Amino acid sequence: MIADRAMFRERPFPGVLFFLWMYPFTPAGKVVMAALSVSALAGVITEEMPIYQIPVTLGVLVLVASGVGSVLRWMSVSISGDWPDRVTTGQTVRGEFSVTNAGRWPLLDVSLAIFKLPASWNSVREERMVPTLVAGETVKLPIRVIPRRRGRYLLPNVRAFSTFPFNLFRNQLGRKESRPVLVLPRFEPLQRINLDVGNRYQPGGITFTSHIGESPEYIGNREYLPGDSLRHIDFRSWARLAKPVVREYQEEYFHRLGLVLDTFVPRDWRSLNWLPHEWLRRRSERGLEAAVSLTASVADVFSRGEYVLDVFAAGPELHVFRTGRSTTPIEAVLEILADVPPCRENPFDQMTAALSTELPQISAIVCIFLDWDEPRQRLVQAALDNGCRVKVVVIQRQFQPLPELDRTGVEVLRFTAEQIETGIGEL
Repeated sequence: MIADRAMFRERPFPGVLFFLWMYPFTPAGKVVMAALSVSALAGVITEEMPIYQIPVTLGVLVLVASGVGSVLRWMSVSISGDWPDRVTTGQTVRGEFSVTNAGRWPLLDVSLAIFKLPASWNSVREERMVPTLVAGETVKLPIRVIPRRRGRYLLPNVRAFSTFPFNLFRNQLGRKESRPVLVLPRFEPLQRINLDVGNRYQPGGITFTSHIGESPEYIGNREYLPGDSLRHIDFRSWARLAKPVVREYQEEYFHRLGLVLDTFVPRDWRSLNWLPHEWLRRRSERGLEAAVSLTASVADVFSRGEYVLDVFAAGPELHVFRTGRSTTPIEAVLEILADVPPCRENPFDQMTAALSTELPQISAIVCIFLDWDEPRQRLVQAALDNGCRVKVVVIQRQFQPLPELDRTGVEVLRFTAEQIETGIGEL
C-alpha cells in the first residue's frame, strides 16, 4: 500500500498518524475504510442480517488494491523541477515538475502532489492524473500552492504515486526533496508620502552612503594646516610652491531619512493554551505583518527618490539596513523584511539609546508602531529633540484615543491592519 517507508520517518508521532491518514488513502479509500470498519462492527453485534457480506466484499477490494500496491513499490519514476526560490505572500506559486517513467513497464493512473504543507500555506487541489505513462515517457505535472505568511520555509517532499487499480490508495512511485523557499512580504504601493524633508550635513560624505549622486565639489587649494587629511595633499602644488598644499572640497548635505519598524508583540494571547497555536499566532501577529507590509511600501517610495533611507527594526538587537540612492535595491530590502522575527520583550529603551548617535544626521523619521506607550513616546521625543521631522503611524486592532504630543514637527496617524492590507493610497 505504501511504497516508501522513509515517509514514516518524516513526521514524528503524532504527526505521523495524521500523515498516514492523509497520504496513503484517497477520498474514496477513506470512505471504503470507514464503511469496512462500520460494517465489520455491525456484523459482530447482530445476527439478524447477513451483514458480514459487506465487510467481506470491501475487504477483498482492500486486499487486491494492497497487493497491486506491493507490486508497484518495485517500479519507480524520476521527478525533476523545483519551486521558485522567491515568492510573494498571497501569490499563487506554481511548481513546474516533470515525471519520467524510469522502468520497463507502463504505469497507470499516475499523479503528483505535495502533502502536509506548513500551517500558513494552502494547497490548490487539482491533482492531474495521467492515465498511462509508458516506459521512458515524460509528462509535466504542475503543483500550485499559496503562502499566507512571509518567512523562509522548507516545503515537504513532492511525491509521485499511482492510484491503480480502484483509486483507493496512493501507491508511491518516487519523491523529490524541495529546496527552501523565501516568502517576501506583500505590500500595496503608496502614491506619495507627505513628509517635510530637509538636508543635513553627513560626516563622511556621499561616498559613505552611495556611489551614485552628488560627489564632493572641488573648491580650490590652500595651505596645509595641522589636522588636515593626508589624502587631500596636492603633491604637484607642493612641489611647485615648495610648501605643503591641500585640496579643499565643499561639505556635503543631502536627504537622509529613518524608518523605524516596531516588532514588539507581547505574549498575552499565548497564555490561553487551550486555543490552537496557529490561530493565536495569526491573531497576535496580524498587526506585525501589516507593519512589515507598510514598511515595505514606505521603503519602496523612498528608494526611488534622491534619499538615503535607514531602516531600523526594533528587536532584541537593533537591525539596521540601508536603501536608496542605489545603495540597496528594494528587492533586497524585501528579503531582509521576510526574515524579521517578532520581539517578545519591549526593546524601545535600548533602541532609543542606540539611535542617539544616528538621529543628528537624520532629516526626518517615519515610525511604524504597533501600540503607543511611554517607551515609544520617548523614542519620538528623542527624534524631535535632535531636530528631526517625525511621522508616527500606529496600527491598532480597533481605534483607541492616543495622547497628543505638545510639539511641532510630529504627526500621528492611526490605521487598522485591515486598512493596511487593502491599501491606504498615501501617508
